[in-house]
Amino acid sequence: MHLPSLEARLASNVKSPSFARLASYYLKEGQHQKAVDICLEGLKHFPNYGTAHLVLGKCYEALGRNIEAMLEYRRVLRSMPDNPTVQGLLTQAEQREQDAFRAFSEERSRKLRERNETVSFEKYVGGGVEKKESTADFLLRRLQDVKKSVPQTATENSGSEEPVTRPMSPSKIVTATLAEIYATQGEYKEAIEAYRKLVNQRPIEAERYAKRIAQLEELSRLQHAEQHG
Repeated sequence: MHLPSLEARLASNVKSPSFARLASYYLKEGQHQKAVDICLEGLKHFPNYGTAHLVLGKCYEALGRNIEAMLEYRRVLRSMPDNPTVQGLLTQAEQREQDAFRAFSEERSRKLRERNETVSFEKYVGGGVEKKESTADFLLRRLQDVKKSVPQTATENSGSEEPVTRPMSPSKIVTATLAEIYATQGEYKEAIEAYRKLVNQRPIEAERYAKRIAQLEELSRLQHAEQHG
């Protein structure tokens, strides 16, 4: 019986704080995306409304969007750091995200093992290397190739103060899995750096990586605020 009156109230005044209660009703009815849309619109007018952020976090969680849910719960904890309910919700969301990442990693490992049964690791990584060699030998050879490709320059005059230019170390192999490992360990800056490298390496995935970078930047900002707040 409250739902029609709340809808009418919000329709007559889009800046009414009752949007959070209306979104909560929609959440209970299973209309999760509609509840999200209402919260996002209402928070434009009430950006510091803790209850609305809490409802939005629950909506994201219902949609399986654990990262967004974690961000909303952290926003609520900034104003209510000792609230056990919100702390519990955040812990549960973090655990679900870690479980999802673990399942993702295990699935990727399984697929890689299946592929390696028909294609050798060296041929897969080296793009057609036919020579039989161990993985360690392959990586060592690639490392030596990188060092050879970087010219070493040194001053001919031994008394010169100019420093000797050392060869650059080979770039670390970057994958989305590595970036997410950094993220789950709370090393957000390293995760962001990894994703930025992936944007350059795989432009076709740039939009998806850019969205994840934005999420990690927000997590990094909140982490910094908690540590220095």
